[in-house]
Amino acid sequence: MIAILRELDRRQPTLARLGWGMAAVLAASLMAMLVDGRGLNGVSVWTKPAKFAASLAVWCWTLAWAWGVLAPAVRDGWVARVVLWGTVAAALFEQGWITLRAALGLRSHFATDALGAFMFGVMGAAALGLVLLAAVLGLLVLARGDAAQPRPWRMAVGLGLVVAGVMGGVTGFAIGGHGSPLIGGTLSDAGAWPPFFWSRDGGDLRIAHFLGTHAMQAVPAFALLASPGVAGVVLAALAWLALSLAAFAAALAGIPLMP
Repeated sequence: MIAILRELDRRQPTLARLGWGMAAVLAASLMAMLVDGRGLNGVSVWTKPAKFAASLAVWCWTLAWAWGVLAPAVRDGWVARVVLWGTVAAALFEQGWITLRAALGLRSHFATDALGAFMFGVMGAAALGLVLLAAVLGLLVLARGDAAQPRPWRMAVGLGLVVAGVMGGVTGFAIGGHGSPLIGGTLSDAGAWPPFFWSRDGGDLRIAHFLGTHAMQAVPAFALLASPGVAGVVLAALAWLALSLAAFAAALAGIPLMP
């Protein structure tokens, strides 16, 4: 584990340390749940900051690992710098605003007050930026990956990031456009499936969003475990995309993950 953490820091120290910062926010949010009894939408006001901090920690660490799959000459190029600092800015803004609103006992998503509604639109743009930048990093890995590393591995990392970026954007846009991640059922997180609080009695677009964005871990994990060729990696990426689309279709139809 220590060796992995050191490797993350070696590959992309800024993203690696930002991931640790998000992990610290996660820990603080979990502790706040123990002493702050306020609720929002049926769960603790600190649930959303905790969920986003966990997600962004994994996101940053995954991108930091993927940095090491780029060709050495590309890692400090202008495209890589745009991906790096765009990701840092968007992640800090998203987590900062979500945490601030939780501390105030207010919604960060689908807020009804004027400032909250405006900032929710800004959050949407930042979230779109995050997923697009992940897709750009994936394309960069595919086009300018480190030739010293096996081609199937480069393909797995690149395709995983591209699928995550595309599906993250599609599902995120659907959630924002619908005005809620929930379709049918109870419009509350109370009694939903922890720790993500997915709906038990209706469609939930967050499931497809979760599956889609985690393609960046799932496809490389398959490549590590199965050691497939290029064709196997492509099939794995398509299979994960199909799974994400199936969850998306089920949510749109109002079908819950399980009762």
